[in-house]
Amino acid sequence: MKTTEMLLYVLLVLFAWSNRDRIPPEYQFWKHNQSTVKVQNNSDQDLTDVAVVVWATPHKIGTIKKGTAYELITTRKRDDTEVVVQFRYGHELIDRYAGTLDEDDKYWMLITVNYAGVVVVQEGADIPEVAAPAP
Repeated sequence: MKTTEMLLYVLLVLFAWSNRDRIPPEYQFWKHNQSTVKVQNNSDQDLTDVAVVVWATPHKIGTIKKGTAYELITTRKRDDTEVVVQFRYGHELIDRYAGTLDEDDKYWMLITVNYAGVVVVQEGADIPEVAAPAP
């Protein structure tokens, strides 16, 4: 390889590396392309009208029976997103901000609904109930 070709190659790699955050997610092979949000019902009754808003899209789940869970797997649209969970606990409609999904969390989130509709959120790949994808 000639010196000019090598210099051109190095400049191209440096340019691509410096603009890596401007590349659309579907071409970012160095990051996870999937995001997973698991909603777990540990309460004393069924959750109805469950919906999870992730990547600015509401995903209607429906009913989650007590003692069960629903795993929502979606394609990542940007580098981070806000997550909101909505559900009906008895006659009360509950709307909770769950947190942010991003690369630090490996795009994994566990939302647990406990007694009285209390929402607990765990983010990241080191959640024991959810096996993390290979990096």
